[in-house]
Amino acid sequence: MTRWTRQAPYVKILHGDVFRSGLRSHAPDLCNGCNRMATIRKRTLPSGKSVWLAGYVDGEGKRRFKQFPTKKEADAFLTRAKSEVAAGSHVPDRTASTVDQAYALLITALKADEAARSTIENYRTYYGGHVRPFLGTRFLPKLHPADVGDWLERLRVDGRTDDTCRRARIVLGAVFDEAIRRRLAFTNPVRSLRSRRKTRRAEIRDAEDTIRVPERESVRALLAAAADVEGLFLVARERSTSGLRTIEVRRVVPGHPIKALRAFRADHVGAEVEAFRPTPWLRPMLATMALAGLRIGEARGLAWGRVMPEHLEVREGVDRFNSLDRVKTVAALRNIPIGPQLATILGNWRAINGRSEGLVFPSDAATPLGYPNIVNRQIGPLQIALGIVAVDGSPRWTPHSFRHFAVSLWIDEGANIKQVSEWAGHESPEFTQRVYGHLFSAGRADRRAATAGELSVLGSIEPATQAQHGNDNAVKSSTAATI
Repeated sequence: MTRWTRQAPYVKILHGDVFRSGLRSHAPDLCNGCNRMATIRKRTLPSGKSVWLAGYVDGEGKRRFKQFPTKKEADAFLTRAKSEVAAGSHVPDRTASTVDQAYALLITALKADEAARSTIENYRTYYGGHVRPFLGTRFLPKLHPADVGDWLERLRVDGRTDDTCRRARIVLGAVFDEAIRRRLAFTNPVRSLRSRRKTRRAEIRDAEDTIRVPERESVRALLAAAADVEGLFLVARERSTSGLRTIEVRRVVPGHPIKALRAFRADHVGAEVEAFRPTPWLRPMLATMALAGLRIGEARGLAWGRVMPEHLEVREGVDRFNSLDRVKTVAALRNIPIGPQLATILGNWRAINGRSEGLVFPSDAATPLGYPNIVNRQIGPLQIALGIVAVDGSPRWTPHSFRHFAVSLWIDEGANIKQVSEWAGHESPEFTQRVYGHLFSAGRADRRAATAGELSVLGSIEPATQAQHGNDNAVKSSTAATI
């Protein structure tokens, strides 16, 4: 039976209705959970300003208050707070953490999990340059998907590339994941952000902006030139409005390299002159990346104990700090089949190098080769010497381009998507399809089908004329055309 006692009049919200009563009930509260003791009242501040005070009980049973200039805002907040308390996802503003605080916890967690040094450094770089200046002081519960979308738009307006925006978005998503794990937030606005539907022109640009793969002729020329360890290449270039333009490339016998370089400079006064000589490890390293699809860090960390007659075992890698450690993902732990050609190239390099233990491509001090040494002193100058350059005169291909080349070879020779994904060390076949799907749809089978269709109509292949670039498109026989 309910007992009633006389108390001072007070305002009580019961099932959404406000009553002024002189009685207080000791009966069980009819409002369940988050609706219990939810009130809105008008308050006059000492300054004389009137505000509306919203009061409620949070998930821990503590009484919370927040004031608003209008009753409409207070009522909207109270409705949202009650639903969050009922769902167990409410974080009061007084106890809310900022994005900066959640990021510090993420870095602590990564260090405790012994994450790779390069991974932690990447998080620091992208957070410090692209997240902290815009969102660092914002409270986690106050960030919504629309705020994340506005932030990404501002990054693009400020000149950040799509790749930079993508990486910064990944970092912010990881920050919220860690905050959710520690119950500092309950939703991840980055994961909830819906991408805007692309315009037709944007879809066309994305379709054209596919992975660029080196041509077989280019890779063949690079491997052949890299084997010329007895030659010294002298390159003269001049600056133009579009970049550096090659004037002359001269190969000399390095009997008197200094004398040859002085004479070459005398022939090209005012030009930028460089000398390049392939190192003995350049060709086997290029072949390993182009035929086995190793990442540059994996090639630098490859040990002779991982080189088998018919496959390579990928277990270690070298990061940008030149530290040798285990590969960063489970998918990167893999065995890659190799053919007799690559096996012979590596075997010959072992005989020349005179080492059967340690790194396959070590420095003179038996440490991993530095990335700048490989790119700036070998792969880059080799392409310049052969004229494989972009419009601005820079080397056309990066070390990662040769990994794309290996994947394209596997696809072109009929490997299925699951095999390619495993050999490349991708996280899933879906990732392989997303990156290399256009190569699967343009494989050798398409060329064979098109050739068969043409032969069924024409009966034979017409001989090329002299106008066709000096007969470089001519095919000697119908058998050769279908290979």
